[in-house]
Amino acid sequence: MNKKNPYLPINKEWLNLYKEEALLPDLEIIDPHHHLWNLEFGKYLNDDFIYDIQKSGHNIKASVYIMSSANTKIYDQNSNEFSTLPEIKFAYEQYLDSKNNKLNQCSINNSIVGALDLRYGKKLTPVIEKGLEISNGKLKGIRMLLAAHNDERISSGAVKTKTGIMLDPDFIEGAKILEKNELSLDFWIYHTQLNELEFVAKTLPNLSIILNHIGGPIQVGPYEGKQGITHREWRRSMMRLAVFPNIKVKLGGLGMRVCGSKFNLNPKPPSSDQLSELWKSWFFETIDLFGTDRCMFESNFPVDKGSCSYGVLWNAFKKISTNFSNDEKNKLFYQNAKETYNIKI
Repeated sequence: MNKKNPYLPINKEWLNLYKEEALLPDLEIIDPHHHLWNLEFGKYLNDDFIYDIQKSGHNIKASVYIMSSANTKIYDQNSNEFSTLPEIKFAYEQYLDSKNNKLNQCSINNSIVGALDLRYGKKLTPVIEKGLEISNGKLKGIRMLLAAHNDERISSGAVKTKTGIMLDPDFIEGAKILEKNELSLDFWIYHTQLNELEFVAKTLPNLSIILNHIGGPIQVGPYEGKQGITHREWRRSMMRLAVFPNIKVKLGGLGMRVCGSKFNLNPKPPSSDQLSELWKSWFFETIDLFGTDRCMFESNFPVDKGSCSYGVLWNAFKKISTNFSNDEKNKLFYQNAKETYNIKI
């Protein structure tokens, strides 16, 4: 399944062609969205992540491990409700291993968002108990593979899934189990699926919902070169979602191919000015709709590393937030992630 790289390839020599000093190097940051893996197409483990943090010069205090389609066994033919537990164990082992790195000043994988197939419903209770046990309580949330589109040109991960899963009564039953166990639910979906998320938020108003990558605005396939159409559809749905107080949004992920990123085709990697100019309108609109209390910047590394370096990425976020107050910056870069994922540093 994972032999072919499903993401933009990481070219370290290309990334080294452009460097920046960290802006506001003392600003405390929690990175609420990154992945780790050691697979056929590449390796990105805690020591690689620590190296990127160290090299960036940014003050990353803690991070949140997010499940990935590359790691999980959620849709393997012989899978069952317990099949995804090895990834949670892997994430916790990476947390333990990171503490041995003398260069590390960041609490890597302080919180873990694992994978579960929520369609198992009530069968998930013992699975969650086991997940909490093997992660020593660091399991704080779940993400299921949901990003789906009928057009084959639209893809963003290692596996394909079906549309309409969020409307399945069994999915809702599983989400209720998460709510009962005080676990949050992350959603990586495309903007064409946001109406389904509205149904979930309306059905489960007490479930902590985190929308990844500003709701996945598609800019490939039928949306290639038609950003105006994408934006109109995306904004209409985001306006509807903003009325639900249980939804928070991660600001990032626009370095992915599916969101229109083509920086990897350029002779040199982008500067933070270039990233800021391209992304700021999406982020400003999201913050305008959801407010600084419900948004947080995310790296989405190493997926977005195919487009830019870790240091340049966070500089772009800092430039985008230049005119925000110190209190608002603290929320966007640190406090909202800390509260959302119950991070203890």
